[in-house]
Amino acid sequence: MHESEKEQRFSKLYAIYIDEIYHYVFLRTGLDKVTAEDIAKEIFFDVFKGLDRFKGLCSERTWVYRITKNKVSDFYRTKYRQCIETCGISDEMADQMMDPTQSIEMRIEASFQSQQILECLKQLPDHYKMTLLLKYVDGKSINEIAKMTEKSDKAVESILQRAKAAFIRAYQKIQEGEV
Repeated sequence: MHESEKEQRFSKLYAIYIDEIYHYVFLRTGLDKVTAEDIAKEIFFDVFKGLDRFKGLCSERTWVYRITKNKVSDFYRTKYRQCIETCGISDEMADQMMDPTQSIEMRIEASFQSQQILECLKQLPDHYKMTLLLKYVDGKSINEIAKMTEKSDKAVESILQRAKAAFIRAYQKIQEGEV
């Protein structure tokens, strides 16, 4: 592949997927804009490097999301080594992402409907925030979270209860105008 072809192909992939990838990463990195931007840059750097090796055995979307999954997993291992090992993208999720009738933008917008919710999450300790995101954004079960964090089901239930209580307290403070 000539360098100009590679650049054109990369520009097209970047334009198509940057917003989706950024929002996917943003939700899985504790709603941290700077971290999400850094990881998205790394993802697209890897996409660019790998274009010559991409054989088309899967769709470009699946390939980009696999790179994304790996980068998010690397983030979890680095930052949350004792809490989170991976937040996997299942084959079913990858298939749903490839469905052109599914509006990922609508799902993302729904998760951002309330600035107050984002503010509450930002106030929580990282392990509370990540547990809530895994449970309510990724839809993981208590058992799945326990396996990911190498904790018992009871420990995860306890963390989840404390995280919900902390979230409610933060939300009430925002509602009362104390923040």
